[in-house]
Amino acid sequence: MIVRSLQLEGFRNLATQSVELGAGLNLLHGDNGQGKTNALEAIHLLSSLRSFRACRLREIIGHGLARAELRAQLTVGRAPLALRLVLEPGGRRTWLGERPARDPAEFLGQLQAVAFTPDDLAMVKGAPAQRRRFLDRAAFLLQPAHLLLARDFSLALRARNRLLRTGRFQPEELSAFSETLARLGAELTARRRACVERLGPAFQRVCGELLGRPAAAGLGLQAGWREAGGERGLLGELQAGLERDRRRGATGVGPQLDDLELGLDGQPARRFASQGQQRTLAVALLLALVDEVVGGGAEQPVLLLDDVSSELDAGNRRRLFERVGALAGQVLVTTTDAGLLGELRGAARVFEVRDGRLLARQ
Repeated sequence: MIVRSLQLEGFRNLATQSVELGAGLNLLHGDNGQGKTNALEAIHLLSSLRSFRACRLREIIGHGLARAELRAQLTVGRAPLALRLVLEPGGRRTWLGERPARDPAEFLGQLQAVAFTPDDLAMVKGAPAQRRRFLDRAAFLLQPAHLLLARDFSLALRARNRLLRTGRFQPEELSAFSETLARLGAELTARRRACVERLGPAFQRVCGELLGRPAAAGLGLQAGWREAGGERGLLGELQAGLERDRRRGATGVGPQLDDLELGLDGQPARRFASQGQQRTLAVALLLALVDEVVGGGAEQPVLLLDDVSSELDAGNRRRLFERVGALAGQVLVTTTDAGLLGELRGAARVFEVRDGRLLARQ
């Protein structure tokens, strides 16, 4: 899977432009604030209709503008495919070629892209929400409908919490939201657990490669509720905790409390691994996901690496780019480090990013 060209209009600080990308490694170099991360975000939006940043739609549309538009020309296998996404304050519209997409599910997953950021490198020791976000992005690549499920659960959770905070609701009204939350929540945790189990063997293998030694590395999921009872069990927990939830104004059990656990040599990595080891485990999780997607018969996803090389030591950086190079797929890397230009000279198509423009270097 290759993004041949990317057309941008009204997107963040990026100028209106069309960019021809290379099939292999693409290096976006420039100072901070010039638009490097925004270019990666545009591709990620065309993949999942979500940003890999925590932001509102209004922040994505360029300052003072009414709309933003993204287009991409892809090659999937041997077939061309055109994607179009229009973002407006009232929502978004999507097209496949010249035909409007009937619903988000039809558009999602046409372009598969995996984004990895400095926040992801820090996720092992970071907050559980960071690890949940990465896990949901991973599950989306393995099963595109996952993001719609996660979205619907989030909407139901916010609605229930809003009722709890106001305290003004009829019992049957809250009961209806609890039933919806239990149905969606049980499925959401089950899909997350299936994703973790699928990634586990590849994660251990890649950890050994990156650490340069056999490693007892593992993945697990600590659910935010007792899973044994499934949907009925979660509904029972929601009903049993109603008074607690009333006092707190928030739902106290469910997938919103799930946590991805990473282990190394029989110990929780969050507590016992060094900072360098934690970053290696995070990179291994990314590469394991790519291996698993490709191994599942899908097109190799586009890799989006946002300034992660500056957060790695020389050994880990070398191993990352060796591993990425061996994948023979399309990779976009952003960096402020001029030294990386020398390291990757001849292996990458280089763009200088300045004042919102991606300028191909000869």
